Amino acid sequence: MPVVTKILPLFARREQLLEQLHGGTRSKTTLAETLDISRSTVDRSVRTLTTAGMVKRQQGGYGFTLTGRLLYEEFRSFSERAESLATAQRLLSSLPADTELPPEVIVGSTVTYPESTAPYRPMERHVEMIRRADEVDLLATTVAPRFIDAYREQVLNGELTLRAGLSPSVAERVATNHGETAREMIAAGGLTLRELDQRPPFSFTLSRVGDTEYLSLLVYGTEGLNGYLVNERPEAVAFATELFERYWAETTAWPAGDSRVSS
Repeated sequence: MPVVTKILPLFARREQLLEQLHGGTRSKTTLAETLDISRSTVDRSVRTLTTAGMVKRQQGGYGFTLTGRLLYEEFRSFSERAESLATAQRLLSSLPADTELPPEVIVGSTVTYPESTAPYRPMERHVEMIRRADEVDLLATTVAPRFIDAYREQVLNGELTLRAGLSPSVAERVATNHGETAREMIAAGGLTLRELDQRPPFSFTLSRVGDTEYLSLLVYGTEGLNGYLVNERPEAVAFATELFERYWAETTAWPAGDSRVSS
């Protein structure tokens, strides 16, 4: 039997106890009191872990063996990553299975979903991000008037610089329905607007707030915004930066010659 099929259930059933041991040597009495479990339960768990070579008796109680500590740290990392991915399942379900989206975008993120009592909460979270940001890079596969209004307010107040790459359908909608707004923002020097030659797999922004960068992922379903994800981990930001620059390099200058937007 592969070692992993033994270790995963061994650790999963005793994760709270192992987390205590990860903080240092613990006596059985301390483990029972801290975890609010019986001494007999602690005895069984420690005995099982000791037999497996993960834990050993030490001065002051029990602690990890080197193998046990290294394996637990790998298990802990896997558990945290898996938990993040499971939390984002509802959001990810709106995307095709072959979508270019590495786990690093999801791990460590905060995901906001619309709820029956707060259907616009994801939008509110993104508007908050827009109002905090100094600079935003945007790739858009759809458009929400509420976001356009927030961008306009910040740009015209001189508080935001925006680079926006729009899919062809979004570019057409902005030109038709928000041409005056786009013209104002361009004239103010706060908006660079281009049309994407390729449609990205999802809408996202890279927002710079002071010295911190955030990836904000907006996933739309058949009933509107399905979820909103924010991640400031360097791995997530690096992926989004590379993806934005790749698409931005293949944009068409826009709205040159479009009388609805250009002056």
